[in-house]
Amino acid sequence: MTEFNPITTLKINDGEKDYEVEAKVTFAFDRKAEKFSEDSQDGRKGAMPGFNVIFNGLLESRNKAILQFWECATAYLKNPPTREQLEKAIDDFITENEDTLPLLQGALDKLNNSGFFKRESRSYWMTLNKAPNMAKSEDKEMTKAGIEMMKENYKEIMGAEPYTITQK
Repeated sequence: MTEFNPITTLKINDGEKDYEVEAKVTFAFDRKAEKFSEDSQDGRKGAMPGFNVIFNGLLESRNKAILQFWECATAYLKNPPTREQLEKAIDDFITENEDTLPLLQGALDKLNNSGFFKRESRSYWMTLNKAPNMAKSEDKEMTKAGIEMMKENYKEIMGAEPYTITQK
């Protein structure tokens, strides 16, 4: 079983001193996340919202998604850390702990359990579970396999099942 040890604060060095910042999921997070939205394969602008891009990246254990999460999660600060300061803090954490798991857990825990994104996170899983019904017949099996992979990734990171919504 995966040990649950979420990290929701980072030690930042601004060149003069070390200080801690707390990850917060607020309107500032949502606004900042918009810069990470992606266009769809058919060219529609911003078809995948930044929240989904970050959430997917976290489920795929991408270090870039950890950085994106922290950029958004510190956007509420009057003087948020720079991208370079966040990169250094995350790099230092990973070097010291030899793992990204606590950072992934902290990010997913904040997104899943904050009042701000709790519904959006739940909606993410509901939509994912309905995706096979919306896929073309030749893509259904691959879509189902992709969904199972995302659920397994979540369970591997968080030590629990994602929102369980069984498909009928």
